[in-house]
Amino acid sequence: MCLAFPGKVVEVKGDFAKIDFGGGTTRSDINISHTDAVKDDYVLVHAGYAIQVLDLLEATNMLAYWHDNSKWKCERCDISEECPTGMLVKDIVKLSHKQSKGDAIGGEIRNNGIRGF
Repeated sequence: MCLAFPGKVVEVKGDFAKIDFGGGTTRSDINISHTDAVKDDYVLVHAGYAIQVLDLLEATNMLAYWHDNSKWKCERCDISEECPTGMLVKDIVKLSHKQSKGDAIGGEIRNNGIRGF
């Protein structure tokens, strides 16, 4: 089974980009040449290639999916603080807690992208 992970483009240099996957995990060698990705876009990354640009709703839904399906495992894992997936889930949990407490995150998502990611 193959997985693709969502990430935010933080820097573009030619056909390559630095992608922020959350939790302090970034990679600066992601090939974006098969997409029209630009800085601040969210992309779906598989095997070192951006395979699709995600609109904000798709990115938000995908991050929510990762949260819903990984939270239980990462909460029980002994190394979740050291694992990129665990750190991503931790970031998503923080975002969901802000949203459930009524903070302005809904407005931030609609207007400026996902803050804190």
